[in-house]
Amino acid sequence: MLPASAHGTAGRVADRLAERLGLAGLGLFAFGYVGGRALANIGLGLLLLAFAATCAGDWRRVAADRLVRLGLVWIGVVTLLAVRGAALYPDVAAHQYQSLVELWSFAFVPLVAAATRGRTTRVVATLLAALAGVLYKLARDVVLGVGPPDHYDDLALGVGRNLAVLFIDVGAVGCVLMLFALFEAPHWSRARRGAAGLASATALAALLLAWAAATSRTSLAVLPLVLAGVLAGRLLGDRRVLGLGLVLGLILLAVAALNKERIMLEAFKDGSTWAAIAAGDPAAVPRDTATGLRFHMWHLAWENWRQHPLLGVGPSVSHLFERDPSRSFLAIYNQYHSGYVELLLRSGLVGAGFYLAAAWLVWRTALQAVRAGRMPRALFELLMAGFAIFAALNFTNSILFFQQGWQFIVLFGGLARGYAWAAPPPPAGENP
Repeated sequence: MLPASAHGTAGRVADRLAERLGLAGLGLFAFGYVGGRALANIGLGLLLLAFAATCAGDWRRVAADRLVRLGLVWIGVVTLLAVRGAALYPDVAAHQYQSLVELWSFAFVPLVAAATRGRTTRVVATLLAALAGVLYKLARDVVLGVGPPDHYDDLALGVGRNLAVLFIDVGAVGCVLMLFALFEAPHWSRARRGAAGLASATALAALLLAWAAATSRTSLAVLPLVLAGVLAGRLLGDRRVLGLGLVLGLILLAVAALNKERIMLEAFKDGSTWAAIAAGDPAAVPRDTATGLRFHMWHLAWENWRQHPLLGVGPSVSHLFERDPSRSFLAIYNQYHSGYVELLLRSGLVGAGFYLAAAWLVWRTALQAVRAGRMPRALFELLMAGFAIFAALNFTNSILFFQQGWQFIVLFGGLARGYAWAAPPPPAGENP
């Protein structure tokens, strides 16, 4: 945003409009991300309007952002991929265009970045709104009797449980990091820290119970590993937090012990499927196990992708399940249970290159911000842990292409990239 002196009246009006629309959009988008998808879409629409106002008031700043330029090129590329996909499969041409938004995904990151602009209080408030949405859905599940303390079957937090663990895992890590941040916040009164710590610990306990109830195999491995990394980094960096780290570790072990049978059953099933895969006989791989189904899906994807490795087959790919008579048992599915497999199938190596470039820009922004002391350590750790969990879960589910999947990229990517939009510090000797 330009200094007020550099703006005309129209620029100042655009700034105020962008500010107000951006705040409203952030709140709705963050809470609705899990709390209600309609709210999230309304919030995203408001963020789009706020971004348009920002463009009107400071178009040079917008045009200078590399991620904005990359996103605009990507929108054009994906649109052309849809045209190509419609030509390859005329009977599903409409589906190619209907799938554009979920593949554009990272092109919307600047909407959140422009609304937050690296203002840490705003970033934290956005994350708390998102956590509130998760806890609201969890409380609703408990009231309806479909979740903790019982086992989740198919749905959790209003979505498939393999998607829900993304919210649960990231929320749990966020609560742990909040406890560390409170421990290291001497400017807060003891009473204030105690109240916030109790709220964070309560939320953490609820999320760990939901994690055990969901029993997603990938999540069962990923969350402990990520938490172990966070705790190890904290313990090595500051011995004062040793007690807090041990308590948190014991809580995780206690939750796992109380649900040992459920977790062990989930973790070690499909043994015969793995044996068939190891034997190298695709025809012998079972079709009635989760691992077996994934194997057949990925094999089908491989056969189609190798015909179009550079550009993929188009934004919509679920129709391919119905085109192979030898795998008719896959016709009832609409995703390939791997975000990476599906990204390559939809957009080829070109699409993978664009996503890697966007990830690099976002990661570099966050790293520079934390090194410069503009982003708190706990916030950096949460953003990186969130992306690590997201990346891991996409190995076994096409989370990237669900609404809450691509919107996760928009939300977390935008919060990190916002630090590239932060106002520069005043020159030495000048008052801020």
